[in-house]
Amino acid sequence: MPVEAIFFNVGQGDCTLLWFYDRGVDPATGKGTHAILIDCGSSGAVAPMTPPTGAKGNASALMVAHLKAKLANYLERLDNPRTLDALIITHPDKDHFNLLHKVLLDATGKLAYTIKALYYTLDPMEYREGGGTFMKDLLTDPDTLTSPAGHKVEERPIAMDPQTEPLPLLSRDTSRANLLMLGGSWYGDGVIHGRKGPKRKRVEYTKEEIANQSSLVTVLQGERDSGGKRQRVLLMGDAVDITEMLLMGFDKKKDWMGRQSNLWLKMGHHGSATSTCDEWIEHTTPDGLFVSTGMLQFSGASTTFTEANIRGRVLPTWKRVRGANGIADPVVTARSRIYGYQPTADPKQIWAVSTTQGVFSNFCEPGMAFPQPAELDKPLLAGNRDAWRGADWHLRLDHPTDGTYSIHAE
Repeated sequence: MPVEAIFFNVGQGDCTLLWFYDRGVDPATGKGTHAILIDCGSSGAVAPMTPPTGAKGNASALMVAHLKAKLANYLERLDNPRTLDALIITHPDKDHFNLLHKVLLDATGKLAYTIKALYYTLDPMEYREGGGTFMKDLLTDPDTLTSPAGHKVEERPIAMDPQTEPLPLLSRDTSRANLLMLGGSWYGDGVIHGRKGPKRKRVEYTKEEIANQSSLVTVLQGERDSGGKRQRVLLMGDAVDITEMLLMGFDKKKDWMGRQSNLWLKMGHHGSATSTCDEWIEHTTPDGLFVSTGMLQFSGASTTFTEANIRGRVLPTWKRVRGANGIADPVVTARSRIYGYQPTADPKQIWAVSTTQGVFSNFCEPGMAFPQPAELDKPLLAGNRDAWRGADWHLRLDHPTDGTYSIHAE
């Protein structure tokens, strides 16, 4: 059973759809068997490359119109139309859930889709969106959202704790492609899991730190190839290096997320310096890095996806790890794109880089005729900021045969 992971452009935020289908189906037009949505939120929207026909408004309106149209297209093409096998809300940061009411509700304020299972972490009252009640209703009283057409949340929402064993979300039959839940709430043990190893210390975590450390982590597992190995996609939410250290400890004994065949890493916390630590790159040895980010600036500083962290640390470490393990550069099926990050010294600028390096960012190609090849790998003028656009990245596993992959952007 092949699967397509669609990493949607939501600017600074996260939204990933996993769409499963049978062998021989064209995923662009054919029927799917299962669908799982992981997060749906934004802060600092980026306009899409190709807004839907007739869509109008600012960057946020165009982005939401594009997202709604794309999700509807995929969910209408299921064997059981307009049904999510699972909705996963990784943690209570608004850029991971605040678009849910815009894409899940119909014009009457009721659910436009059926949700078989819903998973989240921490207290449901931590999920607040602009003073509205949708998230409270969704997590604590979902029956109020049932539509006249019968679309509803079928099972009571589940607040996840760390799993002692991975929880398969599609079927107990783990011989096929599946999504495995590893849980959240990886904090509060009084141990600092730093990059030099664990040490015990009294810890006072902030609310945001607790939310990030509690982020639900999932592993998309593909079909077994002829050698019995699987491709994997690690979906990290906003998990940070403390989480990564704990997961490495589990994985050394259980092989929940280690490399078997190709391994793809959805970077935690939007590619910030608090996540994707060097030890995590060495442990996972990814073929490609996917990151959901935009141009939102925090307190006048740069975004989470910065030149200092990506160009200065992540890429050199990853290049060394790939070389040591004989991992080739990933192949982009469609033409190579350009992605951007911001120089730490001057967040008003944007640094343009080619995806041939294997980093796939939703903060992608500009909407005008630049940059030219000579302008790559250097900061671009601040006046060009508004020309940048967002792209959806598509990663298809085991299509057309087990063990294969393709990557393209829209």
